[in-house]
Amino acid sequence: MRKKAIESECDTKAAWWIFKQLADRVNIGEHFPYKNIEELWNWQLEPTGYSINDFDEKGFIELTDKEIMYDPENLDGQFGTPSGKIEIISQKLADAGLPSLKKYKSPIKPPKGMFRLVYGRAAVHSHGHTINNPLLSELMPENTLWINKRAANKLGIADGDLVDVASEDESYSGTIHAHVVDYIHPEAVYTVHGFGRQIPLQTRAYHAGLSDQKLMVGKLDDWDKAGGAINLCESFVVVRRSVRNPKRRVEL
Repeated sequence: MRKKAIESECDTKAAWWIFKQLADRVNIGEHFPYKNIEELWNWQLEPTGYSINDFDEKGFIELTDKEIMYDPENLDGQFGTPSGKIEIISQKLADAGLPSLKKYKSPIKPPKGMFRLVYGRAAVHSHGHTINNPLLSELMPENTLWINKRAANKLGIADGDLVDVASEDESYSGTIHAHVVDYIHPEAVYTVHGFGRQIPLQTRAYHAGLSDQKLMVGKLDDWDKAGGAINLCESFVVVRRSVRNPKRRVEL
């Protein structure tokens, strides 16, 4: 269980409160039948027989006093599936017209002159939530674009250069520093998620780095209906050495 350590500042609201307010205002409040977080917590705990007050002593509760081990020779009926077994082929998916195991399909190769955009996390930040944190932004104030050394050489890009990165349809572009490495696929580029904010009140994060999400045009609607995963790494970008770089002197 997690409780707030200090009172919120600047009229900050919790996520549960925001969701509830939005639901009420678009007339779907019946799907969020709680008035405060304590009601929501107790609803979540109903099947366990515990209440939120039971957490006061230690911050957690124990649902059993011994380990639960399944007998590997007697697994029938042990799982909450229609067959009571671990299901590789799911009848529920079949009834919904979805294959349990799709045939393998090779990823689309990047169009000529483009790179597959791959995103990820950094140990400094928690997803994209801490980009404006004063201590963490000091450790990592912006993201960079990792690019293969051979690919960078063809584009005239050196480590530390500013590069312009544009979405496939050129609807969004941004400029960040290049991180030239050997250990990334020459058809891909990589950046850390969560940067490129456009909220002036986030003074440290404002326009710092590049937004990977804005480069993934239309990808929130490209998802797997069986597993629910969004195909975010199926986006392609154009990378160019930025004209904002200082001119290089050539010694004759």
